[in-house]
Amino acid sequence: MTRFTSLLFFPFLLFIISCTKKPDLIFTLEGKISPVKTNYVLLIENTDIERKATKIVDTIFLDNKGDFKIDFNLEPNLYTLQFNMSNQVVLAIDKGQKIKIEITNANLKDFKSTITGSKDTEALLAYETLRKRSLDSLVQSVRREVKKVKKSENPDEEKIKDLEQLEIKNYSIHLAELNAFIKSKMGNTIGIYATSIRWKGEENLSFFDALTSDFESAHPNLKISVKLREKVTRLQQTSIGGTVINIEMKDVKGGLVSLSSVKKKYTLIDFWASWCGPCRSESKGLNELYEKYKDKGFEIYGVSLDTKRDKWMDALIKDHRIWPNVSSLEGFKTQAAFDFTVTSLPMNYIIDENNKIVGKNLHGNEIENLIARLLK
Repeated sequence: MTRFTSLLFFPFLLFIISCTKKPDLIFTLEGKISPVKTNYVLLIENTDIERKATKIVDTIFLDNKGDFKIDFNLEPNLYTLQFNMSNQVVLAIDKGQKIKIEITNANLKDFKSTITGSKDTEALLAYETLRKRSLDSLVQSVRREVKKVKKSENPDEEKIKDLEQLEIKNYSIHLAELNAFIKSKMGNTIGIYATSIRWKGEENLSFFDALTSDFESAHPNLKISVKLREKVTRLQQTSIGGTVINIEMKDVKGGLVSLSSVKKKYTLIDFWASWCGPCRSESKGLNELYEKYKDKGFEIYGVSLDTKRDKWMDALIKDHRIWPNVSSLEGFKTQAAFDFTVTSLPMNYIIDENNKIVGKNLHGNEIENLIARLLK
C-alpha cells in the first residue's frame, strides 16, 4: 500500500469505527456504604427464582470512602447487592435506570438502605412490605398460637388441628391480598417476576395469564418474560382437567418408585414435609381414608419436600404413612415440586387412571367427599 492510499484509508477507518453503534448501557448503579468495612460488594443475578438459582455477575469495588459508581450492559432482571453473609439489597432493574443506593450500618443488625431511581424496585419493596405484614398477621400469628398450645401442660389436639386448618385458610387469604396489590400497584414493573413464585390457584389463572401477556408486551424477549410464560403454562397444565406427567423418585429404601407404577383408579399425590404442621395434622385423616378406600381403587403417593432424611423417616413412622412415599431430599428444589407448581405446603392433586386431574388442593373432609363420590 502506498503512503497516499494509506492516508486515505486511515480517515475512512476512523469513520467506520465512529459510526459503529456502541452497546447501550442498560443501567447505572451508584452508591455509598458506611461504615466502610470492605472494599467490594457482589452483584448477583437471580437466574431462576423458583429454583432459587443465582449467579455472581460482577464484583463492585468501593473507594476508600465507601463510594461506587458503575455502568452495566445487563438485561433487566432481579439483582441482589450482597454486602456480607447476612445483609443484602434486592433490586428490580429495568433498562435506562440510574439507581442510587445509600447503605448505613452495613455490617450491623439495624442495616438500613435507601434506594432511588428505580420505580421497579420501589414497587417490589412495597410488595415485600405488604407480604411480610400480611404473612405475620394471617399465618405466622396462627403458627405462634399452635406452638403456645403445644407447649401447654395438656395440649388440646383438637384445637391444634383447628388452628392448622385455619393456617391453610388464612394462607389463601394472604395470597389474595398479594394478588390484589399486584393488580392495583405493580403494573408491568420488573418485580412482577419476583411475585410469580407465589402464583397459584385455579381462580387466578386468567389474571396471571393476562398479567403475563401485558408483561411480555412491555418487555419483549427478556429471559424473565419467558419464565413467566412458562410458569403460566405449568399452572394451566396442573389445573383441574389437565394431565400430569410421571414422577419417579427414591423411596425410603433407596429404590426408584414411579407414580405410574403405583397409581390406581384414583390416586392422591400428596406433597408434604415433616416440618409442615398442617401436613402432619392431616396424617390421621389420610390414614382413615387409606384404610377405607385402598381396596376400592384408591392410592396415595406421598412426595416429601424434606431436606433431612432422618426427619423424613421419623415423620413417616410417627404419622403411620404406610402408602408409597418418595423424596429427593431437595426441598422445594425437587423437580416434581417445580413440575406441579408447588410453592407452599400442604399441596395435593387427585388424578384418575389416565393421569387427568380431578381434584386439587383439598383438605379435611373435602378429600373424602370427592373420593366417596368418585368411587360410589
